[in-house]
Amino acid sequence: MSKKEKKRIEDEFDQIKSDKSNMKVELSNKLARLEDLPDFGHLEIYDYNGDLDDCMTNAIDILESLIDLYLGDVPQLKDHPYIQNKMKEDAKIYAESLFLSKMARKNLLVQLKQVDNGDNSARMHEVINQTFGQIRENSKFSSTQKSELEKFYKNLRKDLGLDDEISTPNVQKAKEVENREKNENKEKIIDNRSLNDMIKKAMTKKDGK
Repeated sequence: MSKKEKKRIEDEFDQIKSDKSNMKVELSNKLARLEDLPDFGHLEIYDYNGDLDDCMTNAIDILESLIDLYLGDVPQLKDHPYIQNKMKEDAKIYAESLFLSKMARKNLLVQLKQVDNGDNSARMHEVINQTFGQIRENSKFSSTQKSELEKFYKNLRKDLGLDDEISTPNVQKAKEVENREKNENKEKIIDNRSLNDMIKKAMTKKDGK
């Protein structure tokens, strides 16, 4: 390669390097600086699993208080394996209804914010109306489910021959003492076997209706 050709190639490389350096300067002038950008806040990922756990805890608390209300005066029945297993299954279903209601409300808030930001299309208002309807259905289902659970335990007391009156433990204890004083021979002790038989008969009776 001649000296002249070599010099030409070196000049071209120098030109390329110069153009590349100028390009970086031009691009940097066109890019926004970090301090000029608006503050978008911290990006948070919604904790759906945490919400599910909270709904499950809430459902268990509600079911436990319901069972304590209707069966608190009969500890053997309240702690029976069938009642405990039923409570867990009912709590799962109730927790799902609570979670769906919460997600429907979350969706509604997002949709309303979209309208506030200028999305006033007919389609958006249709979606919002559908979400309102879903929230009403979820509320109705939760209310119906709770009523059915209350009805179950109320009927269970009746089928097992328990008093219709629901008493607090202290009042019930006083009534038991009074009944023993009137007629100790009428005092009835429920052991596990007889309790199992009573529940089995009550469930069989319900299935036969």
